[in-house]
Amino acid sequence: MTSREKVLLGIVAVAAIGAGVYFVSGAASPVADSPPPARPDLTALIASVQVNLKKGQLTDREERILAAAATPWARNPLRDRPLAARKREVESTQLPQYTGFINIGSQPIAIIDGRDYRAGEMIEGGEFQLSEIHSDHVKLIRRGATDPVDVPLEQEQIPGSRDQTAGAS
Repeated sequence: MTSREKVLLGIVAVAAIGAGVYFVSGAASPVADSPPPARPDLTALIASVQVNLKKGQLTDREERILAAAATPWARNPLRDRPLAARKREVESTQLPQYTGFINIGSQPIAIIDGRDYRAGEMIEGGEFQLSEIHSDHVKLIRRGATDPVDVPLEQEQIPGSRDQTAGAS
């Protein structure tokens, strides 16, 4: 053994002996014992609860809860608005504009709001996902919804051209 190893073993032995003496001498235990925690006397409370249970008495709050439990609900508490209002909300929000269609190869490309998308891609903004592409419309699925929304192809008006029915007089 080298002298370095002997010194380290000596330090460990002295530490072990010191720890043993510390625990045997009682210095590790608290000097003053704390009194046991006081336990409240709950026998009177338990007795009054048992008497009320035997009588079958309900508090005013419990009676109101039982009376309200028998009344029918006016609406579903888990839904904040009726379904019809939500459907109108979907229709009233601004939908992306489908302005073009390119059919190159096996996957058609839709031009929506000036950008090109393939089926399955998210539309910029992250609110809609492109479900299907057709030459006259696309189907978009709103985030969190299951029913697709049809968006028709926007026909651009050529500057200087007039509607035939409006020009005839």
